[in-house]
Amino acid sequence: MRALVWFSFLGLFAAADAALAQTRKTAPAGPETRYFTYLDEFMDGEADVVLRQVRNGAAIISASLDLCYPAPKGSDRRDRIATDLKIGGNTMTGSATSMLDNTPVEISLTQTRASGSAEGFNLTGSIRIGAQAIPVTSKGTSDSSEKDFADSKATDDLIVAAPAAFTDVSPESIAAKVKLEAVSEFVKGLRGTNIFVSKDSLAASCENLRAGAQVIRMSVNPETASATIAQLKSKPGVTAIGWSYGDLELARAIRFPAKDWSVEGKIDSAKIGTALTDTLKKTFSAESATSAWDAISGKYKIKFKRPSAALTSFGLTETLEITAMAAFDRPGGTDAILLWIGYPSSETADEQPGAKLLLSDTAEAEGEDQGIDDNGAVGDLAKYFKAQTWDENTSKFK
Repeated sequence: MRALVWFSFLGLFAAADAALAQTRKTAPAGPETRYFTYLDEFMDGEADVVLRQVRNGAAIISASLDLCYPAPKGSDRRDRIATDLKIGGNTMTGSATSMLDNTPVEISLTQTRASGSAEGFNLTGSIRIGAQAIPVTSKGTSDSSEKDFADSKATDDLIVAAPAAFTDVSPESIAAKVKLEAVSEFVKGLRGTNIFVSKDSLAASCENLRAGAQVIRMSVNPETASATIAQLKSKPGVTAIGWSYGDLELARAIRFPAKDWSVEGKIDSAKIGTALTDTLKKTFSAESATSAWDAISGKYKIKFKRPSAALTSFGLTETLEITAMAAFDRPGGTDAILLWIGYPSSETADEQPGAKLLLSDTAEAEGEDQGIDDNGAVGDLAKYFKAQTWDENTSKFK
């Protein structure tokens, strides 16, 4: 009898321990920061949404909304609001004025657990931007932790002020991080210079608006890059400037001593251009070749003409065009030269005397990958210049 009572007590203790363990497992660990980074179908998916909440279990303690959206709708231009929200049970409300256009924005959202889902939430209500009330009907929306959110938003502007060599950055590509309020004057100051400005970098992204600074990407002749960086460094609002990623693709570059290919510390562009043209003319089995070096960009444009091998019986001519660039292998260096060539592009035309055959591409052909075999052009140039090529395994020239 005593044994039976003893075992009954043991059973009660075991059940209590199990219940306590389950309570510990399911009970909230305390306030936790969570992020919603999209609202399903809101603004046709064009808005960049960050809804930050501090929750204790399902109870919302505080919330804020950072909303970046096209202004006007469908454009690359962005406007932004960031505001704390008032909490009333499971509702969140707030108002703000947009950063650029001073547009009034009103927010009214209700949050509930999605039926049958331990993870997702339903977010309903509306966000009014100016006179337009945009409905929010986001079903089964999942959130993320603070760490996952930070990892997803990490950006790499890749601006290197003093690269040891042109491996991670490109010799012709420079970038400047400029405070938003100074961007307009900075760009206006580039008018009339020999600096190419990336059009895509002129429109401030949501990341730019949130950071309060914009990265303006530019390209120049590699010979003038150092001087251009020094000149732009002192412009108002510039917080960082240096080299960045660009056209240089190391797998399509060779490296060789500069001794025979430079004069008084400058690359002999004419000599390299002639060597490029003569070597690649043989590589592509071309009947003729022409080349031109652009002093502003520092790039070569080389064209080769040869009979169209695919359409031999029609007597058509294929024109290949390839871009190349030569630069010292590091800022301020004069010992070695990097020579990069791009992928060839091709165009076929009827160039016979008299009446011409008019050619056009079908819609299907225009959408296809028109990759062209370069016949081992990089290897042929490496042999001619007695150059090193890039080894992907060791990440070095050898």
